[in-house]
Formats: sequence, C-alpha cells, structure tokens
Amino acid sequence: MRREDRNRRLGESFRQASRETVVIVIAWLVFMAWTAVACSLGWSGEKGEEVVTVMGMPRWVFLGVALPWIAACGFTFWFTMFFMKDTDLDPDRSEEEEGALAGTEQEGS
Repeated sequence: MRREDRNRRLGESFRQASRETVVIVIAWLVFMAWTAVACSLGWSGEKGEEVVTVMGMPRWVFLGVALPWIAACGFTFWFTMFFMKDTDLDPDRSEEEEGALAGTEQEGS
C-alpha cells in the first residue's frame, strides 16, 4: 500500500474518532447541565413543607437524577449501536490477510 493511501485511511479513522469524541463531550455537558439545573431549582430546603414525590423519590431527585440517568442510558445505546463505527487502525495488515486468503484459495483450486 502506498504511504499516501495509508495516511488517508488512517486520517478517516482519526476523523471518525474525533466526531465520536465531540458527540460524547457534548452529551456529557448536556446531561451534567440538566442534572445541575434540575437539582438546584427543584430543591427546596424549607422545613415543614411536604415533599412531592414521584415513584417514591422526591420530585427533584426523579427529574434531576433518575430521568437524566435513563436518558443517558438511551443515548449510550443509540451512540454505540448507530453512531460509533469500527475502523481499521492497521490498513497494511488487512491487505496482507487478503493476499494470504487469495493465495490459499488458488492453492485449493
């Protein structure tokens, strides 16, 4: 394989990894902001007030912790199944393997 072709293929792998990194960092910031805002706005430290609950948890805990956690799990599933791509980091090896396979097929004929 020519050096230019190898660099181009490795460049594609680097660009894909960079895109994945940007998406992960943005998602992390979104979920962190969601948790911080929901928990800070939802918490009322007044004594004597009745605590509003959702599914047995204080509402601010459900909206600020449980809900973003569930959403982050959904995001992780989407990200790993549909956005992430497996890239070959050693393009020379794949050509060598293809050549070896072609050689064994010719010997068997």
